[in-house]
Amino acid sequence: MMRQRGFTLIEVLLVIIVSAILASTLFLAISTAELKTPQLLQNTIAGQTARNCIEWFIGQRRLQYANGYTSITCPSTSVPAFCTKPSGFSLAVNITCTTINGDANYKTIAVTVSGNGNASYSTMIANY
Repeated sequence: MMRQRGFTLIEVLLVIIVSAILASTLFLAISTAELKTPQLLQNTIAGQTARNCIEWFIGQRRLQYANGYTSITCPSTSVPAFCTKPSGFSLAVNITCTTINGDANYKTIAVTVSGNGNASYSTMIANY
């Protein structure tokens, strides 16, 4: 009786087919990641821009300790000079008066950055 050595044709074909499927999945994942990388960077820039603008509003409390946030008027959509936008982005600020449990001393600030990347941050402040 002769012993069989090596692989059969079917075994070799199965290895080639499975390897091709794995390779195509890997290439698809890499190409998708490469395409989305610039978008991730743009969204990061938009998020940092919105965060800096929100922090400017929060910093007003420290600068005007005696008055709190009373110098920030609502409703308002004006963008403070400090909130600068990078090239390719647009920046919108929306300040609305908010009442909580009958107390009208609250303001909601929403900052939206759009364009090449998108981000939106909001915070609530009180006049205290």
